[in-house]
Amino acid sequence: MNCPNCGAPVTNPDFCGSCGAQLREPKNTNYGDSYNSQTQPRHTQRQQQPPVYTQPTNAGFGTYAQTPMRGYHPDEHVSTWGWIGRWLLMCIPILNIVLLLVWGFGGSSKRSLVTWARAQLVLTLISVIIAVIAAIIMAVNGVNIFESIQHAFQG
Repeated sequence: MNCPNCGAPVTNPDFCGSCGAQLREPKNTNYGDSYNSQTQPRHTQRQQQPPVYTQPTNAGFGTYAQTPMRGYHPDEHVSTWGWIGRWLLMCIPILNIVLLLVWGFGGSSKRSLVTWARAQLVLTLISVIIAVIAAIIMAVNGVNIFESIQHAFQG
């Protein structure tokens, strides 16, 4: 038997496996007096109530339902002695880069420290790029200077 809708061979006599067309009429199409609650599916017998929305109660924290972490104040600034201690730590080679990475991207609780550490990393990167360019220029010109000095003394 072939489907009258798409012409594909049909294995199930109720519907087409290719296009999904219904091939047979439902057995009980008269829903008048003969319809009873036993033929109705069980999940539709009970009327479902729509969900009721309740406004979350959260005093003082806007619309967020979460409570903030204890001791976390992103706008808290670093003290003067804190800056002095960090400046002294920046004088230690290698450790200074590690600390800048930790403070800048490690989730510090002080926003001013995070901003300062990231700015220092950007300035360090710019300084390294300028130093490399200057070294290349000096190396190229240095060869010329030594050649001119050598020709001056030989000559």
